Amino acid sequence: MPPDNAADSRTDSGPHARHTLTQHAFDELAAGKGGRRTVAALWDSELSRRLILLRGLYDLLDDQPDGPLLPPMHAWHALERAQEGAPAAVTEILLSPSVGAWLSFVFREHARDHASRGVVGHLNVVALACAASAGQSFATRIPLRDGRAYVPLRGLVHFGAAEPWAVADAKTEDGRITIAFRGEELAIPDDGTDTDAWYSLRRISTGDAAAGTLTVWLDDLDPLRDLADPIPPSRLNDEEVLHWQQLLALAWEVLTTHHGDVAGAMIGGFTTLVPLPMGPSGETRSASSGDAFGSIMCSPPPDPVTFAVSLVHEFAHIRLGGLMHLLRLTEGDESSILYAPWRDDPRPLGGLMQGVYAFFAIADFWRRHRVVAKSDKSAESADAALAEFEYAYARAQAADGLATVQASGGLTSNGVAFTDRLAEELGSWAGDAVEPAIARLAQLVSDAHRAGWRIRHCTPPTDDVMKMVGLWDMRFTDSVHIGLSTVDSDPGMRQWSHGRLGLARRSILAPDQCHAATRETWAAELTDADFALFTGDALSARKGFADQIVEDPDRVDAWTGLGLALACEGQRGASLALLRRPEVVLAVYRRINAAAPRQVSPVDLTAWIAQVITP
Repeated sequence: MPPDNAADSRTDSGPHARHTLTQHAFDELAAGKGGRRTVAALWDSELSRRLILLRGLYDLLDDQPDGPLLPPMHAWHALERAQEGAPAAVTEILLSPSVGAWLSFVFREHARDHASRGVVGHLNVVALACAASAGQSFATRIPLRDGRAYVPLRGLVHFGAAEPWAVADAKTEDGRITIAFRGEELAIPDDGTDTDAWYSLRRISTGDAAAGTLTVWLDDLDPLRDLADPIPPSRLNDEEVLHWQQLLALAWEVLTTHHGDVAGAMIGGFTTLVPLPMGPSGETRSASSGDAFGSIMCSPPPDPVTFAVSLVHEFAHIRLGGLMHLLRLTEGDESSILYAPWRDDPRPLGGLMQGVYAFFAIADFWRRHRVVAKSDKSAESADAALAEFEYAYARAQAADGLATVQASGGLTSNGVAFTDRLAEELGSWAGDAVEPAIARLAQLVSDAHRAGWRIRHCTPPTDDVMKMVGLWDMRFTDSVHIGLSTVDSDPGMRQWSHGRLGLARRSILAPDQCHAATRETWAAELTDADFALFTGDALSARKGFADQIVEDPDRVDAWTGLGLALACEGQRGASLALLRRPEVVLAVYRRINAAAPRQVSPVDLTAWIAQVITP
């Protein structure tokens, strides 16, 4: 089914022409692909979106007092002149991730009545950058936050300590920008060098004409380069810049050698790399934002393959974000109540759709890379096994999430067509053979995450729980229906799932060193029962988890661990009760244990609930 209004990008004429996609481009994206022409069409629509947001901002400011800054019309006329004189240069600035992030930030702040004159006054800085790139003369006043101002695609001026908001005089002539503040005048270098009051935005490149050259901005300056509120610059030293250059070169080699179609699309769609600090557990962190189209945030990866898969992951978000700016795929309720197999918190439908698409891309990466790892004679056998695991796990995550999206009832006609095509592509992988031991491990981690999510976020009906307590006293054995659980979005929920996933990976890479993981941050909450479970001793795991529950019935990981151990022992019925409705077992046990502490076996109660409960 074609997308609604399918056509070439901006095929209509006139002042109100609408952007759409060709059927081919829509099908490409729905199949998890999208080459350079499709990405170019997304950029085209993104430019129109930025222009609309700019006009909306101008209209918003039209009747507001000017304060110490010049009237908005002054900046607007400069933008119009620059666009007329040098449209390509202005387009490059307006399409920079920093301008997109700033425009969205302004409207979010306005919706909360927080849009200060300094925030919206960045329009003057954008106009200054555009006038300079067009080689036109322009003078204005620009806001400084903490003595700093970011000039898109050029860099950051920093005048030292100042009040939260101040104003500087700025002008440009013949492409050169000069900024004056409290007696200090800075002429911005045009050769990419730094000064005492100026950091230049740097670029790094890799590749060659044969494989394809990737050039990106290395952004450590833009205050809106992160996903949330403005942050200070985090200037990389020369050694760190070189390190990122080398990391990118090695990851790019992986992509161009084994994932050429993705690499080709990235050349036109990945424009900015934002270094992030390492995660608290040492894991590689990555992120992207639809507002900052083309930008990828990533912490230093441990190896080229990890970096490559992170880029693939985030580039999928970029492509889908561009499509979702153009076509509505979801509608209706966006409450955060849906299960995402890669998140520890409930998600809204739009966010879940984004995650499904990204994990499809991750699975596709590992689907190819496992073949590469198996054929690489110099690679360790454990590396091939890990690639196999990552594929099996990501494929399961994508399939599980996609099923939830398709059953949500919140898809538009375009959303239905999109997910049907994605499901068709994902379904074509069903026949891929995976080593049985690896498949079992991936299933174990998948079950652990789903059960862990349910026991933390789902609450069964109180009346049904009390009914079960009474039936337990009678040892009732007929079928009982338990109503649907409610979902608590709990936005403050911390991450909790890294331990068992990390242990699964460790059991592949270094099975004889699993217990040594207790000294690492990510494994801090794992217990001996977890280690027994992931090293194949299901009996010890079951006993260990049961003892933990008797000691503390609220140890939710002990309950899910018990379900996993029962599954490994072949006790299917009891395991399903804990893996599919763990919140019910926990709620009933709490009530019974409160009246008769330590007198009920968690295993016996679980087996009974499995016997009587119906879905």
